[in-house]
Amino acid sequence: MGDSPDIYLVFTDLDGTLLDHYSYSFKPARPLLHHLQRKGIPVIPVSSKTRAELEPLMLQLGEAGPFIVENGAAVCIPEGYFARQPDNTRTIDGCWVRALAEPRGHWTALLESLVAEFPGAFATFSQMGTRGIAAATGLDPEQAERANRREFSEPVRWLGDEGERALFIARLEESGARVQAGGRFLAVSGTLDKGEAVNWLCAQYAQRGRVAATVALGDSDNDIPMLEAADTAVLVRSPERDYPAVARSAGVIYTHGSGPVGWAEGISRWLRAQGLKD
Repeated sequence: MGDSPDIYLVFTDLDGTLLDHYSYSFKPARPLLHHLQRKGIPVIPVSSKTRAELEPLMLQLGEAGPFIVENGAAVCIPEGYFARQPDNTRTIDGCWVRALAEPRGHWTALLESLVAEFPGAFATFSQMGTRGIAAATGLDPEQAERANRREFSEPVRWLGDEGERALFIARLEESGARVQAGGRFLAVSGTLDKGEAVNWLCAQYAQRGRVAATVALGDSDNDIPMLEAADTAVLVRSPERDYPAVARSAGVIYTHGSGPVGWAEGISRWLRAQGLKD
C-alpha cells in the first residue's frame, strides 16, 4: 500500500450548509466545488433527503461519487465506483446500497400502532401523500413526490402539544426507533446516525488508497455524529440557531458566513491547512 495515493474526503450536510437555508442555492460554493473536483476530492452529501432526491442533486453539483441518505440510514455508491462491491450491499437502480436501518414499512407499522394512543396528534408522510407534503414543505409536486420515496425511515409531522410529543418520542424509542427532530418534522428510523455511515464509507475507500484527511460540514445538532467522526469539523453558522454543540475542541472551524458562503469559507480554511489550496 506504500504507493497508494492519499485520499481526502469531504462530507457535507445540505440544507442550511451547502444549500442556502432559504433559497436552496449553492451558487456561492461553486468555485470551491470546482476546485475540489480538479483535485479529485469527492464531496459526499450526508442528508435527510432520499435517494430519489439526491440523485438529481448530485448531477447538479457535478459529483459522481457516493452519498448518504435519510440521516445515515443508508449509503449509496454508484455501481463500479470501487474495484469490488462492498460486503453487505445490494444493487438497486445502478447503486450499491448499504442499508443501516430497517425498511420504511417497519417504521410505518410502528407508527400505525400508536394512532390509538395519540389520536389526531401526528401525520406521517405516507398519510399526507404528495399533495400534503407539498403544502407542508413548500416543495413543488415533483419534489414532494421524490421526498416521499423514503426507503429506510418515515418523517412525522407533530400536531399535538409538547407534553404529548415527549411521550410519543419515548414510545417510539422504547420500540427500538431513533427519533431525530428536524426543522418541521420528526424523522423516525433505526438507532443509527450520520457518523456511523461516514465511518463505514471511509473504510470502503481503503480499496483506493490511504484516507489522509476527512472534513465534515454541518449547521445543526443532528450533524454532530458526522462532525465528530471526521478529522476536521466545520460548523457552519446558521441564521436560525446556535452552532452545533460538538464535544470536541480540537480540529474545529467556526464559519462567519452561513449556508454556502460559510461552506466555502470553511472548505478554503481546511484546504489551506492540508496544503491543497492553490
